[in-house]
Amino acid sequence: MAKLTRVSVSGIPQGFQEHSFTIENITLNYVEGPQNGPSLLLIPGQMESWQGYKCVMPQLAQRFHVFVPDLRGHGKSTWTPGHYSYNICGNDLKTFLEQVIKRPAIVAGLSSGGVLAIWLAAYAPEDVLAVIAEDPPIFSSIWPRIQDEKFMSRNFQIAMDVLGKPGPRDVEGYFSHMGIPIEGKTELLNIPKIIVKGMFLLDSLTRPLRPKRPFDVPLLPFNMRAGYKFLCEYDTDFSRATIDGDLSKGFDPEDALRRVGCPMLLLKADAYRHDTWGIVGAIDDDDLQRIVSLVKDLQVVEVAGGHEIHMQQPQRYIDELTRFVDGLGEEGKLS
Repeated sequence: MAKLTRVSVSGIPQGFQEHSFTIENITLNYVEGPQNGPSLLLIPGQMESWQGYKCVMPQLAQRFHVFVPDLRGHGKSTWTPGHYSYNICGNDLKTFLEQVIKRPAIVAGLSSGGVLAIWLAAYAPEDVLAVIAEDPPIFSSIWPRIQDEKFMSRNFQIAMDVLGKPGPRDVEGYFSHMGIPIEGKTELLNIPKIIVKGMFLLDSLTRPLRPKRPFDVPLLPFNMRAGYKFLCEYDTDFSRATIDGDLSKGFDPEDALRRVGCPMLLLKADAYRHDTWGIVGAIDDDDLQRIVSLVKDLQVVEVAGGHEIHMQQPQRYIDELTRFVDGLGEEGKLS
Protein backbone atom coordinates (compact mmCIF):
# COMPACT_ATOMS: atom_id res chain seq x y z
CA MET A 1 0.00 0.00 0.00
CA ALA A 2 1.18 3.52 -0.77
CA LYS A 3 2.50 5.45 2.22
CA LEU A 4 0.07 8.33 2.47
CA THR A 5 2.32 10.55 4.59
CA ARG A 6 4.80 10.77 1.71
CA VAL A 7 2.30 12.40 -0.65
CA SER A 8 2.26 16.18 -0.43
CA VAL A 9 -1.01 18.07 -0.62
CA SER A 10 0.74 20.90 -2.47
CA GLY A 11 2.01 20.74 -6.02
CA ILE A 12 0.87 18.99 -9.19
CA PRO A 13 1.98 15.41 -9.95
CA GLN A 14 4.59 15.00 -12.66
CA GLY A 15 3.06 14.82 -16.11
CA PHE A 16 -0.14 16.63 -15.08
CA GLN A 17 -1.17 20.18 -15.94
CA GLU A 18 -3.75 22.46 -14.33
CA HIS A 19 -6.30 24.22 -16.53
CA SER A 20 -9.62 26.06 -16.32
CA PHE A 21 -12.79 25.66 -18.35
CA THR A 22 -15.63 28.17 -18.57
CA ILE A 23 -19.25 27.00 -18.71
CA GLU A 24 -21.67 29.90 -19.16
CA ASN A 25 -20.92 32.13 -16.14
CA ILE A 26 -18.74 29.77 -14.08
CA THR A 27 -15.19 28.47 -14.30
CA LEU A 28 -14.21 24.91 -13.43
CA ASN A 29 -10.63 24.23 -12.41
CA TYR A 30 -9.20 20.84 -13.40
CA VAL A 31 -6.01 18.86 -13.85
CA GLU A 32 -5.20 16.66 -16.82
CA GLY A 33 -2.64 13.91 -17.19
CA PRO A 34 -0.76 12.56 -20.20
CA GLN A 35 -2.61 10.81 -23.02
CA ASN A 36 -1.72 7.27 -22.03
CA GLY A 37 -4.95 5.42 -22.76
CA PRO A 38 -8.73 5.62 -22.36
CA SER A 39 -10.11 8.78 -20.80
CA LEU A 40 -10.78 8.49 -17.06
CA LEU A 41 -12.82 11.20 -15.32
CA LEU A 42 -12.35 11.23 -11.53
CA ILE A 43 -15.05 13.17 -9.65
CA PRO A 44 -14.23 14.32 -6.10
CA GLY A 45 -16.77 14.03 -3.31
CA GLN A 46 -18.37 16.84 -1.38
CA MET A 47 -15.74 18.86 0.54
CA GLU A 48 -13.02 17.40 -1.71
CA SER A 49 -10.94 19.08 -4.43
CA TRP A 50 -8.88 17.42 -7.14
CA GLN A 51 -5.94 16.94 -4.75
CA GLY A 52 -7.92 14.18 -3.03
CA TYR A 53 -6.87 11.86 -5.87
CA LYS A 54 -3.13 12.62 -5.62
CA CYS A 55 -2.39 9.23 -4.05
CA VAL A 56 -3.73 7.41 -7.13
CA MET A 57 -3.25 9.84 -10.02
CA PRO A 58 0.37 9.02 -10.93
CA GLN A 59 -0.23 5.27 -11.15
CA LEU A 60 -3.55 5.61 -12.97
CA ALA A 61 -1.95 8.04 -15.42
CA GLN A 62 0.38 5.27 -16.61
CA ARG A 63 -2.52 3.66 -18.46
CA PHE A 64 -5.34 6.24 -18.58
CA HIS A 65 -5.80 9.81 -19.77
CA VAL A 66 -6.81 11.18 -16.37
CA PHE A 67 -8.98 14.27 -15.78
CA VAL A 68 -9.89 15.52 -12.29
CA PRO A 69 -12.07 18.66 -11.88
CA ASP A 70 -12.94 20.78 -8.88
CA LEU A 71 -16.74 20.85 -8.80
CA ARG A 72 -18.44 24.23 -8.52
CA GLY A 73 -18.14 25.42 -4.93
CA HIS A 74 -14.88 23.52 -4.44
CA GLY A 75 -11.17 24.25 -4.85
CA LYS A 76 -10.44 26.92 -7.44
CA SER A 77 -13.79 26.56 -9.21
CA THR A 78 -16.51 29.21 -8.99
CA TRP A 79 -18.77 29.37 -5.95
CA THR A 80 -22.46 29.56 -6.88
CA PRO A 81 -24.47 29.89 -3.62
CA GLY A 82 -28.08 28.89 -4.15
CA HIS A 83 -27.21 26.89 -7.25
CA TYR A 84 -26.01 23.48 -6.14
CA SER A 85 -27.80 20.32 -7.18
CA TYR A 86 -27.04 16.96 -8.70
CA ASN A 87 -28.74 18.09 -11.89
CA ILE A 88 -26.73 21.33 -12.08
CA CYS A 89 -23.40 19.67 -11.29
CA GLY A 90 -24.26 16.74 -13.55
CA ASN A 91 -24.82 19.08 -16.47
CA ASP A 92 -21.51 20.82 -15.69
CA LEU A 93 -19.76 17.47 -16.00
CA LYS A 94 -21.72 16.49 -19.11
CA THR A 95 -20.49 19.68 -20.79
CA PHE A 96 -16.98 18.97 -19.51
CA LEU A 97 -17.05 15.52 -21.08
CA GLU A 98 -18.31 16.87 -24.38
CA GLN A 99 -16.13 19.98 -24.69
CA VAL A 100 -12.92 19.11 -22.81
CA ILE A 101 -12.55 15.32 -22.88
CA LYS A 102 -14.35 15.08 -26.26
CA ARG A 103 -14.79 11.33 -26.23
CA PRO A 104 -16.61 8.76 -24.09
CA ALA A 105 -14.85 8.16 -20.79
CA ILE A 106 -14.71 5.82 -17.85
CA VAL A 107 -16.23 7.84 -15.00
CA ALA A 108 -15.38 7.34 -11.33
CA GLY A 109 -16.48 9.34 -8.31
CA LEU A 110 -16.44 9.32 -4.51
CA SER A 111 -19.54 9.89 -2.35
CA SER A 112 -21.61 12.67 -3.98
CA GLY A 113 -19.11 12.38 -6.85
CA GLY A 114 -20.17 8.75 -7.10
CA VAL A 115 -23.79 9.87 -7.33
CA LEU A 116 -22.74 12.25 -10.12
CA ALA A 117 -20.96 9.41 -11.91
CA ILE A 118 -24.24 7.48 -11.83
CA TRP A 119 -26.07 10.64 -12.99
CA LEU A 120 -23.78 10.85 -16.04
CA ALA A 121 -24.27 7.19 -16.91
CA ALA A 122 -28.04 7.66 -16.66
CA TYR A 123 -28.50 11.02 -18.37
CA ALA A 124 -25.44 11.31 -20.62
CA PRO A 125 -25.02 7.65 -21.65
CA GLU A 126 -23.31 8.51 -24.93
CA ASP A 127 -20.44 10.06 -22.95
CA VAL A 128 -19.84 7.21 -20.47
CA LEU A 129 -18.17 3.85 -21.11
CA ALA A 130 -18.34 2.54 -17.54
CA VAL A 131 -18.89 3.76 -13.97
CA ILE A 132 -16.94 3.25 -10.75
CA ALA A 133 -19.13 4.53 -7.89
CA GLU A 134 -17.06 4.79 -4.70
CA ASP A 135 -19.35 4.52 -1.67
CA PRO A 136 -22.09 6.82 -3.04
CA PRO A 137 -24.86 7.86 -0.60
CA ILE A 138 -27.31 7.37 -3.45
CA PHE A 139 -30.27 6.99 -1.07
CA SER A 140 -29.04 8.06 2.37
CA SER A 141 -28.17 11.66 1.41
CA ILE A 142 -31.38 12.28 -0.53
CA TRP A 143 -34.03 14.55 0.99
CA PRO A 144 -36.22 13.89 2.94
CA ARG A 145 -34.41 10.76 4.19
CA ILE A 146 -31.30 12.74 5.15
CA GLN A 147 -33.40 14.47 7.82
CA ASP A 148 -33.54 11.12 9.64
CA GLU A 149 -29.85 10.34 9.13
CA LYS A 150 -28.77 12.37 12.17
CA PHE A 151 -25.04 11.66 12.01
CA MET A 152 -24.73 12.57 8.34
CA SER A 153 -26.86 15.72 8.59
CA ARG A 154 -25.03 16.80 11.77
CA ASN A 155 -21.71 16.85 9.93
CA PHE A 156 -23.12 19.06 7.18
CA GLN A 157 -24.73 21.34 9.79
CA ILE A 158 -21.40 21.78 11.60
CA ALA A 159 -19.78 22.79 8.30
CA MET A 160 -22.44 25.47 7.89
CA ASP A 161 -22.34 26.70 11.49
CA VAL A 162 -18.56 26.71 12.02
CA LEU A 163 -16.94 27.05 8.60
CA GLY A 164 -19.68 29.26 7.20
CA LYS A 165 -19.18 32.06 9.70
CA PRO A 166 -17.74 35.37 8.42
CA GLY A 167 -14.00 35.83 8.77
CA PRO A 168 -11.13 33.34 8.60
CA ARG A 169 -12.07 29.69 8.38
CA ASP A 170 -12.19 28.09 11.83
CA VAL A 171 -10.95 24.65 10.78
CA GLU A 172 -9.75 23.95 14.31
CA GLY A 173 -13.27 24.61 15.58
CA TYR A 174 -14.67 22.27 12.95
CA PHE A 175 -12.36 19.42 14.00
CA SER A 176 -13.17 20.03 17.66
CA HIS A 177 -16.84 19.30 16.92
CA MET A 178 -16.14 16.06 15.06
CA GLY A 179 -17.12 12.80 16.72
CA ILE A 180 -18.22 9.24 16.03
CA PRO A 181 -21.20 7.26 17.37
CA ILE A 182 -20.52 4.53 19.90
CA GLU A 183 -22.75 1.47 20.06
CA GLY A 184 -25.14 1.64 23.00
CA LYS A 185 -24.49 5.33 23.71
CA THR A 186 -26.31 8.44 22.58
CA GLU A 187 -23.38 10.82 23.01
CA LEU A 188 -20.72 11.01 20.30
CA LEU A 189 -17.10 10.27 21.03
CA ASN A 190 -15.38 13.52 20.03
CA ILE A 191 -11.76 13.95 19.07
CA PRO A 192 -10.05 14.88 22.37
CA LYS A 193 -9.50 18.65 22.52
CA ILE A 194 -5.86 18.19 23.47
CA ILE A 195 -5.26 16.32 20.19
CA VAL A 196 -6.99 19.01 18.12
CA LYS A 197 -5.03 21.73 19.94
CA GLY A 198 -1.82 19.79 19.39
CA MET A 199 -2.50 19.40 15.66
CA PHE A 200 -3.00 23.10 15.11
CA LEU A 201 -0.15 24.10 17.40
CA LEU A 202 2.15 21.88 15.36
CA ASP A 203 0.75 23.49 12.21
CA SER A 204 1.41 27.02 13.48
CA LEU A 205 4.95 26.17 14.53
CA THR A 206 5.98 24.40 11.32
CA ARG A 207 4.05 26.38 8.66
CA PRO A 208 6.72 29.15 8.44
CA LEU A 209 9.29 26.44 7.65
CA ARG A 210 7.29 25.13 4.67
CA PRO A 211 5.59 28.14 3.03
CA LYS A 212 5.11 26.26 -0.24
CA ARG A 213 3.35 23.37 1.53
CA PRO A 214 0.96 25.13 3.93
CA PHE A 215 -1.33 22.16 4.56
CA ASP A 216 1.27 19.44 5.01
CA VAL A 217 1.17 19.27 8.80
CA PRO A 218 3.85 16.79 9.96
CA LEU A 219 2.76 13.34 11.17
CA LEU A 220 -0.82 13.58 9.87
CA PRO A 221 -2.05 11.09 7.24
CA PHE A 222 -2.77 12.37 3.74
CA ASN A 223 -6.57 12.35 4.06
CA MET A 224 -6.44 14.62 7.13
CA ARG A 225 -3.91 17.02 5.57
CA ALA A 226 -5.86 17.19 2.34
CA GLY A 227 -9.10 17.62 4.30
CA TYR A 228 -7.59 20.66 6.02
CA LYS A 229 -7.08 22.27 2.60
CA PHE A 230 -10.51 21.31 1.32
CA LEU A 231 -12.27 22.81 4.34
CA CYS A 232 -10.51 26.13 3.71
CA GLU A 233 -11.80 26.45 0.13
CA TYR A 234 -15.28 24.87 0.21
CA ASP A 235 -18.56 26.77 -0.17
CA THR A 236 -20.60 25.64 2.82
CA ASP A 237 -23.79 26.46 0.93
CA PHE A 238 -23.24 23.06 -0.71
CA SER A 239 -23.82 21.59 2.76
CA ARG A 240 -26.93 23.72 3.18
CA ALA A 241 -28.22 22.43 -0.15
CA THR A 242 -27.68 18.83 0.99
CA ILE A 243 -29.63 19.25 4.23
CA ASP A 244 -32.41 21.39 2.76
CA GLY A 245 -32.96 19.14 -0.23
CA ASP A 246 -31.81 21.51 -2.97
CA LEU A 247 -28.96 19.14 -3.88
CA SER A 248 -31.33 16.28 -4.66
CA LYS A 249 -34.19 18.41 -6.00
CA GLY A 250 -35.46 16.96 -9.27
CA PHE A 251 -33.23 13.91 -8.93
CA ASP A 252 -34.76 10.43 -8.58
CA PRO A 253 -32.06 7.92 -7.58
CA GLU A 254 -34.13 4.89 -8.57
CA ASP A 255 -34.75 6.34 -12.03
CA ALA A 256 -31.05 7.10 -12.42
CA LEU A 257 -29.97 3.61 -11.37
CA ARG A 258 -32.50 1.97 -13.71
CA ARG A 259 -31.13 4.02 -16.60
CA VAL A 260 -27.52 2.94 -16.09
CA GLY A 261 -26.90 0.79 -19.15
CA CYS A 262 -23.12 0.64 -19.06
CA PRO A 263 -21.12 -1.62 -16.73
CA MET A 264 -20.87 -0.33 -13.15
CA LEU A 265 -18.56 -1.15 -10.26
CA LEU A 266 -19.81 -0.28 -6.80
CA LEU A 267 -17.11 0.05 -4.13
CA LYS A 268 -18.89 -0.17 -0.78
CA ALA A 269 -17.07 0.87 2.40
CA ASP A 270 -18.06 -0.11 5.93
CA ALA A 271 -21.42 1.13 7.23
CA TYR A 272 -23.80 0.33 10.06
CA ARG A 273 -26.92 1.75 11.63
CA HIS A 274 -26.91 3.39 15.07
CA ASP A 275 -30.11 3.54 17.11
CA THR A 276 -29.75 7.30 17.71
CA TRP A 277 -27.63 8.60 14.85
CA GLY A 278 -28.86 6.54 11.89
CA ILE A 279 -26.48 5.45 9.18
CA VAL A 280 -22.77 5.67 9.94
CA GLY A 281 -21.35 5.41 6.45
CA ALA A 282 -23.07 5.79 3.09
CA ILE A 283 -24.79 2.53 2.08
CA ASP A 284 -26.61 0.21 4.46
CA ASP A 285 -27.70 -3.34 3.63
CA ASP A 286 -31.13 -2.27 2.39
CA ASP A 287 -29.59 0.40 0.17
CA LEU A 288 -27.22 -2.15 -1.30
CA GLN A 289 -30.05 -4.52 -2.17
CA ARG A 290 -31.96 -1.68 -3.86
CA ILE A 291 -28.91 -0.81 -5.97
CA VAL A 292 -28.37 -4.46 -6.92
CA SER A 293 -32.01 -4.80 -7.96
CA LEU A 294 -31.92 -1.68 -10.17
CA VAL A 295 -28.60 -1.81 -12.05
CA LYS A 296 -28.41 -4.25 -14.95
CA ASP A 297 -24.65 -4.78 -15.27
CA LEU A 298 -23.24 -4.38 -11.76
CA GLN A 299 -20.24 -5.63 -9.82
CA VAL A 300 -20.05 -5.01 -6.07
CA VAL A 301 -16.83 -5.02 -4.06
CA GLU A 302 -17.04 -4.45 -0.31
CA VAL A 303 -13.91 -2.77 1.05
CA ALA A 304 -13.34 -2.93 4.80
CA GLY A 305 -12.47 0.54 6.03
CA GLY A 306 -13.51 4.14 5.71
CA HIS A 307 -15.51 6.11 3.18
CA GLU A 308 -12.59 7.70 1.25
CA ILE A 309 -11.15 4.52 -0.24
CA HIS A 310 -8.91 6.23 -2.80
CA MET A 311 -7.28 8.31 -0.04
CA GLN A 312 -7.14 5.77 2.78
CA GLN A 313 -6.46 2.64 0.70
CA PRO A 314 -5.03 3.97 -2.58
CA GLN A 315 -3.48 0.74 -3.82
CA ARG A 316 -6.69 -1.20 -3.17
CA TYR A 317 -8.60 1.47 -5.11
CA ILE A 318 -6.18 1.27 -8.05
CA ASP A 319 -6.29 -2.52 -8.03
CA GLU A 320 -10.10 -2.70 -8.04
CA LEU A 321 -10.47 -0.04 -10.74
CA THR A 322 -7.91 -1.63 -13.06
CA ARG A 323 -9.26 -5.14 -12.46
CA PHE A 324 -12.74 -3.93 -13.38
CA VAL A 325 -11.57 -2.10 -16.51
CA ASP A 326 -9.35 -4.99 -17.63
CA GLY A 327 -12.28 -7.35 -17.29
CA LEU A 328 -14.48 -5.09 -19.41
CA GLY A 329 -11.78 -4.93 -22.05
CA GLU A 330 -11.51 -8.73 -22.20
CA GLU A 331 -15.29 -8.91 -22.62
CA GLY A 332 -15.30 -6.25 -25.35
CA LYS A 333 -17.48 -3.90 -23.30
CA LEU A 334 -15.37 -0.74 -23.68
CA SER A 335 -15.82 -0.23 -27.40
